[in-house]
Amino acid sequence: MLKKIAINDLTVDMYIAELIAGPGAKMPKKKKGMVRDPRIIAKFVEIGIEQVVIDVSKGLDIVDLPSANEEKVCPNRYVDSVIQSDLAALMRETSTHYHDLKLEWGTAKEVFDTSVCIVSNTIEAVKDGKSINPEYFQQAASAISRSVLRNKDALTWLGKFRHINSYLYEHSVNSAVLMGIFAHSYGLNTIQVEQCITGALLHDLGEAEVDAELFERAGPLTDDEYGQIKQHVNYGERLVQGVSGVDDIAVKIIQEHHERVDGSGYPKRLKGNDISLFGRMFAIVDTYDAVTNNRMYKEAAPSSVGMRTLLESCNTHYDEGLVHQFIKCMGVYPTGSLVKLSNDLLAVVIAQIPGSPLKPLVRMVYNLKTAAYIQPRMIDLSLPNCTVKVASYEDPRNHNINVYDFMPSEYDL
Repeated sequence: MLKKIAINDLTVDMYIAELIAGPGAKMPKKKKGMVRDPRIIAKFVEIGIEQVVIDVSKGLDIVDLPSANEEKVCPNRYVDSVIQSDLAALMRETSTHYHDLKLEWGTAKEVFDTSVCIVSNTIEAVKDGKSINPEYFQQAASAISRSVLRNKDALTWLGKFRHINSYLYEHSVNSAVLMGIFAHSYGLNTIQVEQCITGALLHDLGEAEVDAELFERAGPLTDDEYGQIKQHVNYGERLVQGVSGVDDIAVKIIQEHHERVDGSGYPKRLKGNDISLFGRMFAIVDTYDAVTNNRMYKEAAPSSVGMRTLLESCNTHYDEGLVHQFIKCMGVYPTGSLVKLSNDLLAVVIAQIPGSPLKPLVRMVYNLKTAAYIQPRMIDLSLPNCTVKVASYEDPRNHNINVYDFMPSEYDL
C-alpha cells in the first residue's frame, strides 16, 4: 500500500517508494529503499525534497493524530487538543542519532511532560467512562524510543525528579523510559521496542478503577484490600481488550507485570518461561523504578540498592539472565547515583560516556576530608588526561546528600 506523506513525517524504518522534490531541487541517485539512518532524512530536507511516497507493506506506516471524523466514528474515545498539539511537535523530531546531553535535554523534557499528561489525563478520562486513545500512547512510545537512542541520560534524569502526589503517572512514564533503554539494549527491533514502551505506559492504567488510598497507605492492608489492588491487572487488561494499536507485546506487559518466575506472582501465578520475555523484562524494570523513587510512604533507595534488590531475588522473582542484562544496560555506575572518587571527593553521576562504562561524566560536590560541600564541578572521567577514577558506590543517605539537588539542567550542562 502506497501513501504520500510530507518529508517532516518521514522516519527511520519507513520504505520510500518515490521522492517528490520542490522546484529546482537536485534529486539523489537512490530514490527507493528502506530508511535506516536519520541523517538521510536530514539530507533530503537539505536538498529540497518536500514529499515522499512510502510503501507501508514494506516498512512503518505514519501514525496519524485522530481527526474530527475519527472522533465521530468513536465518540467515546478520549481526545484532547493540547495533547494532540504537543504530540505533533514531538513527532517532528525524527532523529535517532546520538546527541549530547545538553542538546537532548529540552526535547526530553517535552517528551516526559507530554507522556505524563497523556497517562494522567487518560486515567481521569477512564474514570469518566471514556475509552483510551491508543494513538496517544503509540506516539508517546515512539518519541520516548527516539529520545532514548539520542541520549538515554536526559530522560533517565527527568524520571528521577518526582512529585509524590503524581507517583502513578510518573512511575508509568519512567518505567516506560527504562523499558525502552532495556529493550533497545536487548536488541529488539523498533516496532517491538515501541510496543514494550506502550505496554509500560499502560501497565497500571487499571488502577483508575481501584480506590487510590489503597496504593498510598503506609500501613498493612487486609486480605480483602490486597485483593482489590491485585484486580488492577484484570481491569487494565479489560481497558485495552480489542483496542487497535495495542498489540500483543503491550498486552503481555499489562497482564504479566506482577507475575514472578517462581510462581509467587499474580493474577495467574505463572512460572518461568510461561511468562513472556516482555513480562519478565518489565517485572525487573517495574521493581527497580518502584524501589529507587519516592513513594507517599517510602523514601527512594539509591540505584545500588535497587540493583541489589533485583540480584537478591534472581530465580525466585526475576529471571537471572535478564537481571544481569538490565544492570549492564543501566551502567556500572547508573546515572543519578553517588560515587566516591580516588581524590576523596563525592560525585553525582551525571551521564554515561559511550564506550567507557567505568568512566562516566560526574559532578563533584563534597569533600570527605573536610566533611564539607565544595563548589560543584563537572569532570569527564573518560578524558585521556584524567587521572581521577571511581573508587566505590556511596549511599547518599549516609552523607545526608540529596543527589537531586545536583540534577543537571539545560542551562548548566
